[in-house]
Amino acid sequence: MSRNVSSRYCTGVTVIEMVCGLIVVIPIMLTLIDLVLITLAQQVNDNAAREADRIAAAGDPAQAQSRAQQVINRINAGTAGYVSNVTLKALTFTPSNLLTTEAGLIPYGGLIQGSVTVNTTVTVNPIAVSFFHNGPFVFQAQQTCPVTFNVPNTAGGQPVPP
Repeated sequence: MSRNVSSRYCTGVTVIEMVCGLIVVIPIMLTLIDLVLITLAQQVNDNAAREADRIAAAGDPAQAQSRAQQVINRINAGTAGYVSNVTLKALTFTPSNLLTTEAGLIPYGGLIQGSVTVNTTVTVNPIAVSFFHNGPFVFQAQQTCPVTFNVPNTAGGQPVPP
């Protein structure tokens, strides 16, 4: 009979130890999952800025904004959950009058050179980390690529070689 009581006592102690252990382990695991998702969101944002900048720099600078936005839209459509809200914050040219220079070369054409900088942001709303930090986390990424574009000669006749 004492053997049966001892067995029930050990089972009860085991259950209490397991519950106490889970009270500690579950929040730690949820926090680790949130931190992994935050890291993945930042990586997606960095890659989005890099790809949007590369695509914006390839081609006519007048359409750079729309090309970069298409990249961001494609990334948002391909991701879900925590990382579904990458936004194009800004697209700037250096020198700042690059678009004016391009417009001045029409219709005779010519070469324009500079760089384009793309800024993107991503907002992450973690679950477990929100108990320690209120509000979403906003991460930014910035990439810069050189732009070289040959404005076509649309004046007619033979194009003048450079």
